[in-house]
Amino acid sequence: MKIIRWILPLLLLWGIMYTPPAAEAAVTGYVTRSGNQLQLDGQPFRFSSANIYWLGLDENVPTNGTIDFPTNFRVDDALATAKEMGATVVRSHLVNSFGCAKCIMPTLGNYNEAAWQKVDYAIKAAGDQGIRLILPVIDMYNYYHGGKKTWTKWYGYPDDGVIYTGYEFFSDANIITAFKQHLSVMLNRVNTYTGVAYKNDPTILAWETGNELGWFDNPTQLKNWTQQIADYLKGQDANHLVADGNYGIADAHLTISSIDMYSDHFYTWGNKGLSVPVLQTQANKVRNAGKVMFVGEYDWKSEQFGTLAAFHTAIENDNVIAGDMYWALFGHNDNYGYVQHPDGYTVHYPGDTTFMRTQAQQMRNHAYKMRGITTPPAHGIPGAPTITGSTTSGGKYVLSWRGSVPSDTYTVERSTAGSSGPWTVACNQCVTDNQTPWTDTGSTAGAATWYRVKGHNLSGTAGAYSTVYAISGTQLQAPGSFTQSAPASGATSVNVTPSFTWGTATNAATYTLVVADNTSYSNPVINVSGLTSTSYTPSNVLTNNKTYYWKVTAVNSTGSTNASNSGIAFTTVALPAPTSTVDNFDGYASDAALQAAYVKNASGNTFTMTREATTKDAGAYGAKIVYTVNATTSYAGAVHTLSNANWTGNTSFNLWVKPDGSNRTLTIQFKETNGELWETYYTLTGTTATTLSIPFTNFQHPGWYSGGNGVIDLGSIAESNLYINKGSGADGSGTIYVDSISLGNGTTPPPPTTVIIDNYEGYGGSNPSVLAAYVRNTDGNAITPTLDGTNKSQGSYGLKLAYTMGTPNFAGVVHSISQNWSGKTGIQLWLKPDGSNRTLTIQFKEPNGEPWETTYTLSSTTSGTIQFPFTAFQHPPWYSGGNGTKDLGAISEFNLYVNQGSGGTGSSTIYVDDIQAY
Repeated sequence: MKIIRWILPLLLLWGIMYTPPAAEAAVTGYVTRSGNQLQLDGQPFRFSSANIYWLGLDENVPTNGTIDFPTNFRVDDALATAKEMGATVVRSHLVNSFGCAKCIMPTLGNYNEAAWQKVDYAIKAAGDQGIRLILPVIDMYNYYHGGKKTWTKWYGYPDDGVIYTGYEFFSDANIITAFKQHLSVMLNRVNTYTGVAYKNDPTILAWETGNELGWFDNPTQLKNWTQQIADYLKGQDANHLVADGNYGIADAHLTISSIDMYSDHFYTWGNKGLSVPVLQTQANKVRNAGKVMFVGEYDWKSEQFGTLAAFHTAIENDNVIAGDMYWALFGHNDNYGYVQHPDGYTVHYPGDTTFMRTQAQQMRNHAYKMRGITTPPAHGIPGAPTITGSTTSGGKYVLSWRGSVPSDTYTVERSTAGSSGPWTVACNQCVTDNQTPWTDTGSTAGAATWYRVKGHNLSGTAGAYSTVYAISGTQLQAPGSFTQSAPASGATSVNVTPSFTWGTATNAATYTLVVADNTSYSNPVINVSGLTSTSYTPSNVLTNNKTYYWKVTAVNSTGSTNASNSGIAFTTVALPAPTSTVDNFDGYASDAALQAAYVKNASGNTFTMTREATTKDAGAYGAKIVYTVNATTSYAGAVHTLSNANWTGNTSFNLWVKPDGSNRTLTIQFKETNGELWETYYTLTGTTATTLSIPFTNFQHPGWYSGGNGVIDLGSIAESNLYINKGSGADGSGTIYVDSISLGNGTTPPPPTTVIIDNYEGYGGSNPSVLAAYVRNTDGNAITPTLDGTNKSQGSYGLKLAYTMGTPNFAGVVHSISQNWSGKTGIQLWLKPDGSNRTLTIQFKEPNGEPWETTYTLSSTTSGTIQFPFTAFQHPPWYSGGNGTKDLGAISEFNLYVNQGSGGTGSSTIYVDDIQAY
């Protein structure tokens, strides 16, 4: 890595001495602004495209947490993908990297020539694709590539640990002067590939003063800084447009003469999402200022506040909006598959899922509409993939290849005769990038084999073949030696749902596990074959205090090998004595002892438990819980470890609680010793103490949890935990009291903890009665509710909704009720969807007419019970009014609608049952 001390005269001298190639950019003509429109060569210029933030520095590859320059292949591939999707502009954090070893400026005043050359390449590659760039010059946040806070730390300001502070960047005169010096270096940088200075390169559409900038406590100083930077950019570079990097359109900034373009970012926070009214409000402000607007980022996935189609149409129909860019595009990885990114907004093209594929084509169509061009019916011809390697697994060859744009599927051909064939089609358009590495089940590991791969676009048209890849022949051996690991030989007190683990046997295709209570392995309790991993957790529970024997065999097409310590024995844990008391809080000698028993969740907000001698249920003490929740950390709680408690014979979880009237949510959670989690919820409505008796049937897995056997196993409980979530409440602190946590065995019937909205058992099997109760919205399309005795959750009946979608593009029924949902957390219902990718809207209405709704995409046909917390319910986009608070004490309607969403037109049927407020 070459480091250059930045002294401007010296750099300029270096620029004079350096002999670049002939100065030529791949695109010609600068994009200019005329009033409310962008123009190129005197014609309107509009665009729709992507954010590809990582073109200069990438934190996604490699995946070991380090950051590195993206390879030229990844840069080229992503830009080619953007072009395939109709893009002529890309927004990137290309020139915004400070404070890391591979940043443009690793330390104050020092430049990294290797990093500059990566920027050079990305600009050159974009131009080669006919793509122009919008480039933010600083970041609000302290990301992996640094931001404004990097500069404030360089100038001695302390780091408070908050990602978005460092506001001194906007006010310290020394920092501003130094940053302008940096901008001068950037503008005068001569591209080592094209010989064109950045300030003279038409590939750059605009400099953006930053990414999502804001100083909400001092907007005047932020405006002053923005004007200084915009004026400076314009003064040094008369060729390029300047965009305001403020997060959202600040009214005060609209008067800055050196700003050409203003943008906003559209995500679900702030009730913005894909809201057309919000978009139009922002556009009108810019229109009135005589400037140009663009959508710098948007969430293409969530349609909570409006559909992507409506959002695109609104942009297409408003000429003051020059363009839009979704977040964020990633291309193929260097070895196989796509580059993965965990933020939830990743776009791969043509798409990983049906929904992504639908949205991606919609974005492609929109891009061409913005350009005033009919969308080409044919897709590009795929380039040649590159086979990157092979391995052997289970006696078969496993092939990896680097994908090519715009491949949708791949065909793999095999030869066992030589590099010229003859060729056998091993896989005919049967594998996607997301299914690589790919196992050739028709191969024989050890035999000399040749492969070639070609991609097919969405129309099925094939592209060029890869270079032939050869695998030399060797004799496949039987699986190698290995050992069984856990449970270890002679282990005692083993969990009744143990995790069996063993080592890897070379050349193994699969493993077979057998467990029995005798050494001859007759009548085994576990006998599974075809295992491809080296661990297995059974779904069935073993017997307590019993000795078992287990053995593992590795298998491939040549033979099999037993583990070297096959047949070892272990004994399961003895069943503990049942208990009925979980905690009465009388056994703690001090507050410190209580807090040692209830350990605060380190990731959560403030949560302090102390002994309470006054506000309690019984005995000497209860527990007082003082907590805080807010938008940043919306939960707080503590983990209480038990010693494999035995709760068998009990049917309910009981506790005394005095709520604080906050409408926040008390989460009651327990964990089995195998790690399986269960929880239920109680809304902290009112301040009257009450004793809850909650049946174990009301406990569900947390929404974020996956795993376990799906059965509540009360015989061995490891934890009993308490959490408070923000729920339907506000940010802030509160105090609740709990006591007498115990178990019940059903001798006293527990009070109901849910409100039945409808289980369809009360209509006497009469469809006319259902039709009278569920009244069709006549503004919508056809929909007919009838009882169904087959597709249901339980009881005799569920509800069948047969509907039609077309014009209009929704259909629904209105169900009048009069219910009190106070203290409830959300809506639960059983649903059998139709796999249409249409949208089910669940809506309720207060007597004052204030509606609330949430949506669920009908993407599968698998039935099941789903929950919708009240926090997910929002006003419909078309509604304005009400008091903005969910008043659950009086509910007058519960309604069901089907919207076309991402699905097509036509008729279909869904089924619902057991609708409850839980």
